[in-house]
Amino acid sequence: MSGSMIGDQSYLFLNRIQERRFDEESLRILDLSLVAMNVKSFSEVRSRLRDFMRSESASIFGELTGEHIVAKLSVLEFFARAFALIGDMESCLAMRYEALNLREIKSTSCLWLRVSHSEWTQFAVQSMENGFPSIAGKASENALLSLKRDFLIETNSEEYSENLDAAEKVRRLRDSAASLTSSHSVQAQGAEYLRSKELRILSRQAPPTKNLHCTGSNLFREGIKKRNERMFQDIRSIQMIQELESDSHCL
Repeated sequence: MSGSMIGDQSYLFLNRIQERRFDEESLRILDLSLVAMNVKSFSEVRSRLRDFMRSESASIFGELTGEHIVAKLSVLEFFARAFALIGDMESCLAMRYEALNLREIKSTSCLWLRVSHSEWTQFAVQSMENGFPSIAGKASENALLSLKRDFLIETNSEEYSENLDAAEKVRRLRDSAASLTSSHSVQAQGAEYLRSKELRILSRQAPPTKNLHCTGSNLFREGIKKRNERMFQDIRSIQMIQELESDSHCL
């Protein structure tokens, strides 16, 4: 990172990451460096920190292959909090999702690692609030699986009723996430269609070559033909957009 873009506090944080010091002090230094930063450089420095942290996290997790589960979870939590401070919510949620999945995998031999349905639900809500419905959908499915497991072992009628209510809320959350995911997909298809339409129009607007043997009537007929082609393409474009919007409303 450029020395002119970051201060001493940021350098200190980067050095601590390279020294593998994933503790509260490192997070405090990161927070202080961001608070002390001037508005003009904040956006670019944050972007550089994000890229650095993403790159470092990939190599660091490779180093943790043989480490104990507690050590892995501790590092994942550190990076989740660091990414949150930087403002990279996508990476923050990715770290938290990885931690929850890791706990779920290891819970077969260590029951204390088991992820509760409320933890999965809270994560799904956070994902929805930050604009990641596809992740929210996966978390909701995991919450329902956790509730199903609880139903099989639950004997208390009051807690059974509470779990039924929780399951209904999670289903609504899952359905909302699925609806948003589908809507985004339709919008992406519409955007792609409009881009391809624009390219087709530009390709038809290439400068015509001069032909000295063309008569006025031939040029007129050629102009009519091209105009009709453009009108036909525009009508098809409007129809396609209307169909995409109709599908989006249906979803």
